[in-house]
Amino acid sequence: MGLSKVRYLFSQLPRILKTWFGITDRRRWAVNVTEKPSWDERNKIIASYIPPNSSILDLGAGAQTLKKYAASLSLYVPCDIVKSSPDCLVCDFNEGLYPPLDRTYDITVCSGVLEYLRDPFTFLLTMRGYSKSFILSYQPATGTSEDKLDRLTHGFVNNLLREELEGLLRQSGYRFECVAKWASQLIYRMDRA
Repeated sequence: MGLSKVRYLFSQLPRILKTWFGITDRRRWAVNVTEKPSWDERNKIIASYIPPNSSILDLGAGAQTLKKYAASLSLYVPCDIVKSSPDCLVCDFNEGLYPPLDRTYDITVCSGVLEYLRDPFTFLLTMRGYSKSFILSYQPATGTSEDKLDRLTHGFVNNLLREELEGLLRQSGYRFECVAKWASQLIYRMDRA
């Protein structure tokens, strides 16, 4: 391991420790909702799979850039751990705090969230109540020790291989298709089975 990698890991030590001990990095997410995200291209790809005039629940909405890329939505409801706008529903999936189930949506989008969850299976089961169709992104683990360390520096708390993720999707009662890839992340279109 080179000196630059050691320096990088040392600079990421607070995030690594928070992740290791299962502490949600709220400060990180508070900053992210105010900036154009580095994963904005992923939102453009996801938006291309959303039909016009759809109602959307955006779990992990962040800066809410998906709203501007999706064509003429009938309803857009953001949900995140940080209240980034007056209409944003506040949730903390690791603490079991989910949006109210007072209606259903055409599509629930869950992009860049599952990696940060301690119990992705319970999340996938709970998410079923929000809509019949879903779009999900996930960066599968590779299983190497270097990948596990890299995932810690990103704050990822689970390390599902692609086969394990797809097994969880089946177990949770979804039909799914991997429809796109962005960087090392996979984008799935899913329906309740």
